Amino acid sequence: MVDPADIPRILSDAARLVRQGRIVVFGSAALAMRLPGAPATRDVDIWCEPAERGDLVAALMGEVSWYQEKHGAYVEVWGPETFAAPVDWPSRAQTLTNDDAPGVELVVPHPHDILIAKLERWEPQDRAHAALILGALPLTEETLDRRLSAAPYRTGAIVEPHRQQRFEVHARQFRSQLAGGAGQ
Repeated sequence: MVDPADIPRILSDAARLVRQGRIVVFGSAALAMRLPGAPATRDVDIWCEPAERGDLVAALMGEVSWYQEKHGAYVEVWGPETFAAPVDWPSRAQTLTNDDAPGVELVVPHPHDILIAKLERWEPQDRAHAALILGALPLTEETLDRRLSAAPYRTGAIVEPHRQQRFEVHARQFRSQLAGGAGQ
């Protein structure tokens, strides 16, 4: 497991490999950059621009790499389609730079956008992360409605019926949880 305190160092190491471009960190690792008391995570999920720089990061810092052996942490490099957040998520994201790699922007989505992206899967750890997010950043039903309507499952960006159905079921479950007082 990756300690949340190690996430900035891991991202700095990845940024030095990317050199010029952008790294978007998402999933549980992004919570460590935005919330106090963030949970440990299995890995650090990112995507890189340009994408070919992500190949280098995956080779040197991925699962079963020398990096994992040395640091006990690894990086999973994905494509942007993996992060199924509301289409307007970049407007709420935090952009950071790193002294070790000033040519790389590090983009960290808002925790509410991470929560929406987790709704399709909605496993027990995702629910625990939602409770953490809502404890730090309460979410109104009005804001939830805006985020849900901008989710790729509703905008047509993701058209796989089984994924859309899971998202809608979990969105209803989450809405009833929120209406019941969680996070308010």
